[in-house]
Amino acid sequence: MKKQTIQTASLIGLPLLFNAIFWEEDFGINLFIFSNLVMFVLAFFLFPESIRKRNVQVVVVLTLVSGLMVLVHNSVVSKLGHLASFFLMIGLMQESRSKTLFEAALQYIINFFTTFIEAPRLLQRASESVFGENKFARFISRNIFLTIIPMLVFGVFFLIFFNANPVFNELVNNSWKYVISLFNLTFDEASLGRVGFFLFATYLTFSIIFDWGVAKNLLKLFPQNEYITPSEEVSEQGSNYQRNEYKIALMLIGSVNALLLIINVIDINFLWLSFDYSQAGNLSKLVHEGTGTLILSIFLSIAILLYYFRKDLNFYQNNKLLKSLAYTWIGQNVVLIISVSLRNYYYIDFYGLTHLRIGVGVFLLITLIGLCTLWLKIKDFKSFFYMFRVNTWALYAVFMGLTLVNWDVQIARYNLSNTFKNGVDYNYLLTLSDKTLPIIYENRTKLPSEGNQNWLIARIERYFKRQEGYTWCSWNFADEAAVEKLKAQVAASPIVPVVQPKN
Repeated sequence: MKKQTIQTASLIGLPLLFNAIFWEEDFGINLFIFSNLVMFVLAFFLFPESIRKRNVQVVVVLTLVSGLMVLVHNSVVSKLGHLASFFLMIGLMQESRSKTLFEAALQYIINFFTTFIEAPRLLQRASESVFGENKFARFISRNIFLTIIPMLVFGVFFLIFFNANPVFNELVNNSWKYVISLFNLTFDEASLGRVGFFLFATYLTFSIIFDWGVAKNLLKLFPQNEYITPSEEVSEQGSNYQRNEYKIALMLIGSVNALLLIINVIDINFLWLSFDYSQAGNLSKLVHEGTGTLILSIFLSIAILLYYFRKDLNFYQNNKLLKSLAYTWIGQNVVLIISVSLRNYYYIDFYGLTHLRIGVGVFLLITLIGLCTLWLKIKDFKSFFYMFRVNTWALYAVFMGLTLVNWDVQIARYNLSNTFKNGVDYNYLLTLSDKTLPIIYENRTKLPSEGNQNWLIARIERYFKRQEGYTWCSWNFADEAAVEKLKAQVAASPIVPVVQPKN
């Protein structure tokens, strides 16, 4: 089947499907169906050569896995992870020579915005070929194309002035009321919204199935060397500069190593061996301010080592001492990461589990991976491009790993099944996703106030009403299981709302 035929069929079919399964729906099985259909069309019809590349295959597999997690957990992380992986996959298929995920992301972002210009041009060429010598039709299509860019620029300036000038803002709002009432004589608001939704779907389809080729020139600007090579000729002035740089690096890395050793000894004694909550002082300050400062020091360490081992200092004669100090610094930063992890652990043990505390753990894992790749860079004369490529893939893999767990449910279960020194933050638990409602309802007797119980009842009612408004397009296992369990719980042991007395 010809590529042009598939593109034409996709331009018709994908927007219709998008409009049918996403309008006024939540993400669920609809997202899984749409993303997999797009993946199939791109991999086997539009960009078949890309599926032979290993990096594309990896992203395709992880996109499938994250899509399944949307069906299983339907959490915010799984949805964001699947969407991110989906668009990275599109970028990689459009430009399969991309070695980094940043290049893949840049490819699709540029392609998406280029669609503003290239899609009307494509439609103009198609209309001219269809109408042939019909001068009137060609005149109409050509002038429609010419007016699109001025209209877009006009729209940008309109939004700027709309937000900057309150008088103009009020004038537009008053005028818009009359425009809406005029349209309502023929169309209702829902149908107008549906048309806009369909146009967005059409634009999105253009950006997915067409590679306009604009990003290729920009991607050529990125260096692709995995290894550092020494300079071919070094002048006497260059040798003196290199010698001085070596001495400065030796003093800097050596002195900071000594300082970091003192910090690590203190942390090992205080956090590792003899931590006592009663002697910790302000635990919140210890974790929030201390953790942020230590993470900053780790990033400064990485930046300094990247700077000094960027080029010829890697090949400087008798630089074994400098490399040994660099390895020691990396090792001490690993010890520092363990200390920061302990601070986070003690904070969880005292206050309970939250998204932010999980985020700190994930961030430390990514930082640890960065330190490992930094060690490999110095050891094997790797380039900054190597570090960037490996660490972006590591970040992507960690993000995909996060989609495997419904973190809100785990937080609710952990906090309600453990005893914390500072008690449970029930107000925080009541802000978690609707999938946690059966767990909280099961532990409703632990809620400390009548207001919490009333809030729980109101959330459950809104959840039931919202789920009843969805069709099969929004189906997912997590919501179905939560609704069924909640209905059984409420039927077996309903909560009677507490009426607050009037003053």
